[in-house]
Amino acid sequence: MGEYSPGHIRTLKRKGQIMATNEVVVAGSTISASQMKDLWRQIGDGSLTNHHIQALLEHRDPFTISMDVASQIGRWRQLFAEVDIQIDVDSVQIPDRRPGFDRLIVVPSGLTLNRLVEILRQKFTVWLWAEDLDSAVVNNDRSNTQAYAIWVRDRIEADEELKNLSAVMLAKQGVRGQTLMERLLHEWVYFSRTRQHLDVKNVTLCSASRDSDGGVPRVYWGTGDRRLQVNWCGAGGRDDDLRPRAVVS
Repeated sequence: MGEYSPGHIRTLKRKGQIMATNEVVVAGSTISASQMKDLWRQIGDGSLTNHHIQALLEHRDPFTISMDVASQIGRWRQLFAEVDIQIDVDSVQIPDRRPGFDRLIVVPSGLTLNRLVEILRQKFTVWLWAEDLDSAVVNNDRSNTQAYAIWVRDRIEADEELKNLSAVMLAKQGVRGQTLMERLLHEWVYFSRTRQHLDVKNVTLCSASRDSDGGVPRVYWGTGDRRLQVNWCGAGGRDDDLRPRAVVS
């Protein structure tokens, strides 16, 4: 029907050759009023996010991976709402995804490490080498002055392919690892899905964070004492069970 002019359509209707319709003719394409109404409904109820719309505008398939992304964004939206963290999750820029990096971590702007520990302690025991993490961690490769997101590998144990590499070695190789906040958020979202914990056999080296002496946070789940452990090691510390988690940002 998009091949006909509006005048031609009216002529055909008078002759009874086509039925009356609510279609709107736009630049040679037909979009029905009911389709537009349903489109706005789905945008309004969150079924379609700005990520879907942007992909459509860029002539990309908005559903190649977007259903998985939308599901993960929805989980973050729910988690943040439960603890009254104010963030428009749908507006966060999602970095391009690389093969093998399937877990999305969303970092709200202004969220502090101390506040995040408070949230986690409502769910399980957390032991800290330095109780005031906001004062202890003074440098991070990524700052959450604005909300952002990263991709990490969706696995329980930290990256085996990066074992026995110190934070210094990783920096020289250009490997970007998790910050302490990203690792704790990772723990939160994993626990929310499974009621289980990350790093039950190994330790995540949070190579993107530093204390004032250049020390690097380490995080793991202590299976014996049943608590999340956060402690430190030197920037040159390395071992087979001490491993970063590479990120795509």
